[in-house]
Amino acid sequence: MTNNNKISTTSKDIKKPYKCRNCYIIRLFLLAVVFILLFALIQSNNLHYLNFVTPSNAATIIIILGIIMFLAKVTKYYFENKKH
Repeated sequence: MTNNNKISTTSKDIKKPYKCRNCYIIRLFLLAVVFILLFALIQSNNLHYLNFVTPSNAATIIIILGIIMFLAKVTKYYFENKKH
């Protein structure tokens, strides 16, 4: 008799589930939104601290961070190809 039981695997054979980077970023964003809403509910009389959060400021920050990341990747690409 042979044992064809597929359940008996070692812990080395069990792979950890792959976590998507995009899903991780979306989860962090949603968690941040929940915390901001919770903060708004708790501190309803101190909301003047969040006056700087406007759509134009958010768009400006996104554009600035995008330009910084683009320049960092271009310089990294340039220096890596210069070595070859």
